[in-house]
Amino acid sequence: TNYGPECSLNSTGQLQYLSDDAVPSGPYVLEPEKELPSSYILTKTHCGGRCIVCGPSKYIETRESFLNMCAGGTHATNLEWATASRTKRKARQVNYDPQIVSKAIRLIRNPFDQIVSNFHLEQHENTKKKKTKWLKAYPNSVEGFRAWCSDTDAKYAEEERHSRLLPDFVVKLFKGIPCHKAFYSFAKWHNHANEVIEQLSLPELTILYDDYENSFDETVEEIFTFLELDPVAPAPLFIKGKQYDEY
Repeated sequence: TNYGPECSLNSTGQLQYLSDDAVPSGPYVLEPEKELPSSYILTKTHCGGRCIVCGPSKYIETRESFLNMCAGGTHATNLEWATASRTKRKARQVNYDPQIVSKAIRLIRNPFDQIVSNFHLEQHENTKKKKTKWLKAYPNSVEGFRAWCSDTDAKYAEEERHSRLLPDFVVKLFKGIPCHKAFYSFAKWHNHANEVIEQLSLPELTILYDDYENSFDETVEEIFTFLELDPVAPAPLFIKGKQYDEY
């Protein structure tokens, strides 16, 4: 993974780096007690332009900044993250050379389901922070989701109208589309992914989120084949049913 706070610590209580060349910028080994494969090592990255509640100055990336985020992450141990107070938690932003990447696996989810999932993530974060006013305004329901979309759209409407990063015709297309920023940034994310995969000349495997539900075993086998790996343990269970058509 690119993100240190996700990792278990090694026997010395430190982050385990993927190699000596990865110190301190990552990638990091998620579970150091497990043996690393000798072929390809699947590494998690979110890349850039994926903030949930933000304006165009935050969610619009260039190809260069997007690639920089793909090879970027956070250097902080989960121990440091857990023991620091919320106001003092700091993770140092780090980057490695994207040329070390040899292949790409892209996971694509139905954007309608993805946007509702983003709302659920906001629900989770605000519940943890005990933001009762927010939770009352946006209950975990269809109505709460639609209110959240409407208010988020309104919050950044002025910035969008005056942003040099958004063409006028795009801003006009936003009208009447709930959570329009989420749809636009979803499309931009995948456009940038296409560009950097082409720039780095990477073999690519595209997996649809629904593939896990409709053909789980075949999808897992396809990933292992792409990575030239043999399974050493049963795959974790996939929780089905995360479609939100009613929203």
